[in-house]
Amino acid sequence: MKKISLILCFVLLFSTFCFVGCKKKDDLNSLSANLTNYDMTINYDHENKSAQVTEIIDYYNSTDAILKTIKFHLYPQFFEEGAENYIVSSTKLNDAYPNGISYARFEISRVSIADTDTDYSYSGENDSILSVQLKNSLLPENRVEIEIEFYFYLPNCEHRFGYGENTVNLNNFYPIACVYENGDFNCSPYNPNGDPFYSDMANYSIELTLNSSLKVAHTGECISSVTTNNEKVMEIEAKMVRDFALVLSDKFEIISSKAGDTSVYYYYFDDENAENSLNAGVDAINTFNSLFGEYPYSTFSIVKADFVFGGMEYPNLVLISADVENADDYMNVIIHETAHQWWYGMVGNDEYLYPWLDEALTEFSTLLFYNENDGYNLNYAQMVDACRANYTLFISVYTDVLGNLDTSMRAVDEYNTEPEYTYCTYVKGVLMYDSLYSLIGEKKFISALSSYFDANKYTNATPDDLISAFSSANNSDMTNFFDSWISGKVVIR
Repeated sequence: MKKISLILCFVLLFSTFCFVGCKKKDDLNSLSANLTNYDMTINYDHENKSAQVTEIIDYYNSTDAILKTIKFHLYPQFFEEGAENYIVSSTKLNDAYPNGISYARFEISRVSIADTDTDYSYSGENDSILSVQLKNSLLPENRVEIEIEFYFYLPNCEHRFGYGENTVNLNNFYPIACVYENGDFNCSPYNPNGDPFYSDMANYSIELTLNSSLKVAHTGECISSVTTNNEKVMEIEAKMVRDFALVLSDKFEIISSKAGDTSVYYYYFDDENAENSLNAGVDAINTFNSLFGEYPYSTFSIVKADFVFGGMEYPNLVLISADVENADDYMNVIIHETAHQWWYGMVGNDEYLYPWLDEALTEFSTLLFYNENDGYNLNYAQMVDACRANYTLFISVYTDVLGNLDTSMRAVDEYNTEPEYTYCTYVKGVLMYDSLYSLIGEKKFISALSSYFDANKYTNATPDDLISAFSSANNSDMTNFFDSWISGKVVIR
């Protein structure tokens, strides 16, 4: 997620105290065979900002374990009244709730297997983990079909799950399987810092019924759309993606262009620079195709939205906040969020434990974009210098106030404040990658990222995978380099 542009670092501080050529496009149909499938029928009531959903999860056991229970994240639970963990920090409450605090309602009415009710239970913070008891043990490389019926009411909240004056954001709205690793399901809870998500690749098939006045930005491809009277029924498919997102609005205007084989769409309202915004996305796709490896999907949507932060990434779709008014900042957010299609979208990771693995790399990839595209008003060297100046000022101010500051790059729930998270992840992250870029040189650096992408796309990578890619490219062990930066031992002046 792009919470701030580097240009705005001072505002946050004081207000809160040889390139690789494109490869052949992957065949997603053939790669998506042994994945979990999500089949959802969504009936959305725009007047009441609610939906009734039937979700059928054809769960594939890709692990070596015999499973007796499958666990799912229920992220909407954190938007309900009484939630222990606010969805934003206290400094962002008024921005997220411009009309006053509003709460969601999320309720599961039935869970069944083979059309027979099955036992299920809740656990975790705010009962945000759903555990479904299987009738029979699920062996590795076998499947089980679980049906979950649920409904929700959206909060009047400009966030991932909620609505504002212009858009309805339906993101992280459905039960999604927890990642199984190290002998158990990873059940990390929601957190107001960063993007506290972690998921596996899956396939999605969606039937969406809604008012015909609404235009829909979405992950994947629209297979059909039929309008009868005031009702529209859309069929949407998405192969080999990490998540599924929807943004609805009756105010959207839509323009499009091409980046290679990818159709790039821009959904917007009130944008005098709409063509420039679209072109930024096209240029970003083309640039990252060349630098890292080809974007394999047929669609990519840039969506202006009522959203409390600068932007947010989802597969094939990115949210850009309507509150970003400066044109250069707005395009910078588009470029950053587009880079997330590589670092989070195709190469996944545990964003909760290792936010620096995707966010820092994405922010540095944004700087690499400017290094390749002279027509924009931002310069790589100037942005690095701004990072260094802003970071050292941040450390100085916070040290004066707090006496000391943990500058390690750590899990999202280990930061005491949002500025700590932002500066240690985004700003320090840029400085870390710039140091590495200067140390090993452009050719080896890009070669390492291309190899990292190629080896880990469509999977979940770890810090060791990234370190290994750079070690191989530089023909030397880079573990100490990364450890010194991540642990906070490096002194930045």
